[in-house]
Amino acid sequence: MSEKTSLFVLKRLQYFLILSILATGTAYGQEKITMDGYISNTFSLYGIEDQSLWENSFMDRFNFMVYPTHWLTGTVQFRSRIITGNTLKKIPGYSDGLGMDPGYMNMTLLADGNLGDNTGFALTTTIDRLWLQLTFGNLEIIAGRQRINWGQTLVWNPNDIFNSYSYFDVDYPERPGSDAVRLQYYTGNASTIELVAKIDSSNRVTTAGYFRFNTLGFDIQMLGGVYQEEDLILGTGWSGNLGPTAFRGELSYFRDLSQFTDTTGYLMASTGFDYTFSNSLMIQVEGLYSALAKEMDMNSFLMFYGGNLDVKTLGFTPWTFFLNVSYPLTPLLTGSFASIWYPQWDGYFLGPSLDLSIKSNMALSLILQHFSAKFENSSGSPIRSNNTFGFLRFKWNF
Repeated sequence: MSEKTSLFVLKRLQYFLILSILATGTAYGQEKITMDGYISNTFSLYGIEDQSLWENSFMDRFNFMVYPTHWLTGTVQFRSRIITGNTLKKIPGYSDGLGMDPGYMNMTLLADGNLGDNTGFALTTTIDRLWLQLTFGNLEIIAGRQRINWGQTLVWNPNDIFNSYSYFDVDYPERPGSDAVRLQYYTGNASTIELVAKIDSSNRVTTAGYFRFNTLGFDIQMLGGVYQEEDLILGTGWSGNLGPTAFRGELSYFRDLSQFTDTTGYLMASTGFDYTFSNSLMIQVEGLYSALAKEMDMNSFLMFYGGNLDVKTLGFTPWTFFLNVSYPLTPLLTGSFASIWYPQWDGYFLGPSLDLSIKSNMALSLILQHFSAKFENSSGSPIRSNNTFGFLRFKWNF
């Protein structure tokens, strides 16, 4: 066993020792500590151009909440994965990417190696929530790694400047966290003022303020700040209902601070509707406009599928349109079909899925993803690229 793998195993044993102590405390009725989580296994097949790749990901997640006093709350939450497959050997940089931690504090452990000429393995543990919350009346102060969700729409979130994520990631519902300090002050039953400062792994600081209120049945938000020490950002968002139809939207404006007088800035906007019929058929539509997309040089679908997205790279083409339909085929089986249209690429995404509830805490999911688009090759000629992925996931919540 290599030194790197031995260190990983030692750290994992330390984690499980902590878990055993906390679980014992919970078992003896100490209500100041709670624990939940899940175990899942996802088998994946990837058809990337002329390659056939596979991997298996076994994952456990533990969420611990601690309530030592009425004014203090804390949490530690982490996920661990055992990944095997030829993806680790045939996709350059894939294993290294699993060990990357976007936060200021590096709380990701990685050990990897070979299982043969064409197969590799990776063991990884990431703490993606680690924060303390102090509550004094209407004021809350939260410090540490946390999820800061300012998004209103369901697919693309131009207002979500701290925790951007990829819609195509099927195995990370919690989404990443940020290393930040957050102040929240509740000015009313439906109104909040927030101030946030975040620092990332590149020592870039993002600071912003946020005000949310309700009027005429709509939640309205306004925000402004400095994004990664590079851009002034101003934004607004809303969510509410137009009759029986939900209506949501977000707008963000970015302006480069280093060229503030020489540029006009960039606008990003998303808006969408969703409606559920009396028979539980749900239809969701959403569109995204991104003036920043013209600054991106995309020549492969892998660049946006596997890359680390931030809010400025949510849109890969200036206009993008989304449609999703879902329906409970039986009380235990739900089917859905998602599609995305990329006009500039003459491209599209198709994503059918089935979710089967085995028990109240067990589920089996089958997810397919097909991408097709035209990219320019090295000679500048457009060539259609087709890629198909399949995922079979079992999940047990506890």
